Amino acid sequence: MSERDASNGGETSGLDRRTFVKTTGAAGAATALGTGASGSAVAQDGSWESEAEQRIEEHRKGDLEIQVEDGNGNPIPDADVSVEMQEHEFVFGTAVHAEFMMDGTEWGNEITVDGWSPSDEDQQRFREVVDEYFNTIVLENLHKWHLWEQNQDIADRATQWALDHGKRVRGHVCIWGSINGYALPPDVVEAMGGDYANNFDPAGQPNEDLDYVVSEANAHIEEIIDHYGDDIFEWEIVNEALPDHAPSIINAVSDDGQQPHTAPILGDWFELGQEVAEEHDIDIAMNDYNTLSGAYTNQWDQYEDQIDFLVNERGVDLDGVGMQSHHFADERLDPSQMWDAWERYSQYGAGLRITEFDMFGSGWDQQMQADYMETFLKMFFSHPDAEQFLMWGFWDPLHWGQEAGGTRDAPLFERDWTEKPAFDVYTGLVFDDWWTDESGTTDDSGVYATSAFLGEHEVTVETSQGSTTETISVTDSDGTTTVTIDAQGDGTTTPEGPDYPEGATDPDDDGLYEDLNGNGEADYSDVVQYFNEMESDGLQRNAEYYDYNGNGEIDFADVVDLFQEVN
Repeated sequence: MSERDASNGGETSGLDRRTFVKTTGAAGAATALGTGASGSAVAQDGSWESEAEQRIEEHRKGDLEIQVEDGNGNPIPDADVSVEMQEHEFVFGTAVHAEFMMDGTEWGNEITVDGWSPSDEDQQRFREVVDEYFNTIVLENLHKWHLWEQNQDIADRATQWALDHGKRVRGHVCIWGSINGYALPPDVVEAMGGDYANNFDPAGQPNEDLDYVVSEANAHIEEIIDHYGDDIFEWEIVNEALPDHAPSIINAVSDDGQQPHTAPILGDWFELGQEVAEEHDIDIAMNDYNTLSGAYTNQWDQYEDQIDFLVNERGVDLDGVGMQSHHFADERLDPSQMWDAWERYSQYGAGLRITEFDMFGSGWDQQMQADYMETFLKMFFSHPDAEQFLMWGFWDPLHWGQEAGGTRDAPLFERDWTEKPAFDVYTGLVFDDWWTDESGTTDDSGVYATSAFLGEHEVTVETSQGSTTETISVTDSDGTTTVTIDAQGDGTTTPEGPDYPEGATDPDDDGLYEDLNGNGEADYSDVVQYFNEMESDGLQRNAEYYDYNGNGEIDFADVVDLFQEVN
């Protein structure tokens, strides 16, 4: 979406968007939550929420079976099992101000917002929030073509910081045609011709050379994707290509009458991006605004035309359809409208991404924002083709809204880090309602079964011998993930020994307790005690420690084995 002006904080393409809102005020107001023209009984009777929760159970969780065995492969009943989620498979991410995160500055200078400047403690808190509440980041500005070339060291350090902290990194963006957003190098703008260069201060004299524009764009797509390789898991190839958005570079090199969102050069760039991305086994996506907010049905149609053009006419294997989702209060959608949009965009085989979510501008209060986020998140997380949800920042002082004719109003935190109501909604859903925290005991066959949200989990098994912890992944919502855990495994197992007979020891440290009387060695008196107590409850409930021949039970054969060992 439109971002901070790299030079003077001026407005970029968000100005066009806001102008459009003003000229369609009545239509925009008609799309307020629950009053949209396409509102349905689903939105009115509240059933959307229960239906969404059912879909979440179906599409976001998978069956999990934990088979607990001893070192000999025998099942262990009544073992205590706990399953604690560590990370979602689903992307919950945010845009980050890379320069502030790494250096505490913006464009090399101290940040000042209404006479206030953030402190070192604010920078540290910013990093902590990114680390604690998100599994994915996208750089707000510094992966854009010209800004990347001017600030590559910062972009690289921010990318590496994210990787070092276990985050995924999303690429935004290979080609963005916004001249005012400083996303194109000055020499490229000069080569686009006078209509473009004359309106761009850093550009010199126009020197139209459209072949140069195309060759430089091609080279950049290859360069930036190759530079990061699989450190960045997905790249937006071209951003905001709809006719009224930021298609200047497409228009400059296209024939008269060609629409930018279906222009041949757009297909060329996506085909090239796909080719380079496949070398690194990473994904490609598209992205645009007004594709998921009220009063823009014409742009919804154009966006669907763009998807159809890329997938069906040009044969692009598109991985993601990105919807920026910057919401003004009079552009809210009811659950039915949200669903209709996602159904339109998902029919072409690409996953759905909410790439730049926020709620700002006039008409909001914080509780309205929290309520809307809750509805939006539940609906989106429930869609089977949804894969990524990223906010466009989270802290007021660094929010871009003022540049788009609104206010600095990020979803989660005020300037002093006071948590907004939407913070409780976001964390309550992502880290509570949608976070696996289950426990129980294994059945007679040594199995503990539950369901778990898709992602990474820590499974802990406790038996009378000790505790074993393993990290496992649940990735299949349609089948069952089966994991076998050796409760006598290595590394994380802490042997505690049997609870009967008291004081028994394992003289040869093989996991079996041959010294029943606790005198420190296996001798004939242990054989006699074993024979006398072989059928006792005490020995039977500790069978895993006294099954010397490994046949899964305590019997006379174990007496023979123990006798042979002590002689």
